[in-house]
Amino acid sequence: MEDFEPTDNFVPRVMADIHAYEASRGLDITRKESLLFSKPLRYALSAGGILLGIVNVIRIASTFISPALCR
Repeated sequence: MEDFEPTDNFVPRVMADIHAYEASRGLDITRKESLLFSKPLRYALSAGGILLGIVNVIRIASTFISPALCR
């Protein structure tokens, strides 16, 4: 392994290949990110979380109120 010496343009050539690969993958990532970080999706997830929170509060409150109504 000590005898191996890369050529002078080895690092720039490999880095150019890496940058070209990342640029080709960048289009797919931006499409996914645009879907995941879109405002309608954020609002829908927030509304769903709020709705589930309200249902959970009602469920917890009913566990305390129901035994009192049965007596």
